Amino acid sequence: MDIQTLWGLRVQEFYKKMFKYYSIIGANVVYFFLIISSIFLYYFHLFLQWIPPQISVEVILSLFVGFILIRTKVRTFVKRADIHFLLPLEWRLRPYFIKSLIYSFVIDVIKLVGFITFFVSLFLHTTHINLLFLCFIIGMAAYNVLMKWIEQWLANHVQLVLHRLNRFFLICFMCYFLFKNEWLYALILMSINFVYLLYFIRKKRNLNWQWQIDEEESALLRNFKFINFFIDVPNLKRSFRSRRLLTMLLRRSIPHNRSNTFVYLYSHLFVRYNDYFYLYLRLTVIGLFVNYAMPASGWIINLLILFMTGFQVIPLQHELKENVLLYPISKSQIKDSFLKFVLLILYTQFFLLYFAMFLLTFTANLFNLVIGCLFVYGFVYFFISKKVNVLGNTFPE
Repeated sequence: MDIQTLWGLRVQEFYKKMFKYYSIIGANVVYFFLIISSIFLYYFHLFLQWIPPQISVEVILSLFVGFILIRTKVRTFVKRADIHFLLPLEWRLRPYFIKSLIYSFVIDVIKLVGFITFFVSLFLHTTHINLLFLCFIIGMAAYNVLMKWIEQWLANHVQLVLHRLNRFFLICFMCYFLFKNEWLYALILMSINFVYLLYFIRKKRNLNWQWQIDEEESALLRNFKFINFFIDVPNLKRSFRSRRLLTMLLRRSIPHNRSNTFVYLYSHLFVRYNDYFYLYLRLTVIGLFVNYAMPASGWIINLLILFMTGFQVIPLQHELKENVLLYPISKSQIKDSFLKFVLLILYTQFFLLYFAMFLLTFTANLFNLVIGCLFVYGFVYFFISKKVNVLGNTFPE
């Protein structure tokens, strides 16, 4: 193994794998992304107009930048086996991890520049984008990556939480002063934090290999979860919780008969898998908030939320284990059960959004109710039904 070329080989291997997936996604849903992005940008500007004058645009932008940077992962491309094979060579791996830090820094800069470009009109409204502004953004990205890097040496969970809170609020404050053109305060904060970083990093410490592996696996899992919303990713690890109260409600609400066997199974998978459950919860909360903030456009947002929810739960069809598929139930009945399950969760989401719109704004009417119900039914049985193949190639036709 050549240590000098190891990092380049790992990066090449990663991008080769990702290109295979994203090329499939790009070929099929590129127009979908363009439409969604345009709609999001339009309603985001409406949202900014709705914001009370007491809350400045600078505060909103600072929180967005803080949220983007707090989710940073230091990509080292290490593998679980490295803890055995590369640990004895740790003293020779300094260039490897420096390249990883530079790579993560470049990714952060790209994300920030992309965010600024996307909302350039807002930034021009609040500050002057010049060379000094861009240099400060670059410095903040470097600070963020180094703050993330030292997490591996924190002793316990309390220190980790405090460190992340400190990192998030300092980024937000630096951004706020930057957008307000109060450079003195922004530079003072930046200088204090770089002194702290230099003091912390100058001490010689051994790498925390378990932290490196967990970070890399978490970053890969985030990529694969996103990809899995569009195409099936085999052997994808998922986190889950029992959620006893919800499962108890499911047991009592779903009739115990043969025709509902797979409705029952899909409902339990949906409730217990964090990916799908939190996705559903997030989109529903976003829909409730938008209905409150922009009631005139609420019904359009409701349809968009329903579309995004239905589209992104389609991969749940492949989460059943093969031994479960041995139940003496026909393939068509399993497919119908999945469609019935999707119909159920979408109708539940729609009625939550509809009644929230009615209670909060009194703008909901019978027309919106009828349109929403017809949309959900048509979307499930004319769009999702064409994408359902719950058995895949498990059994021959």
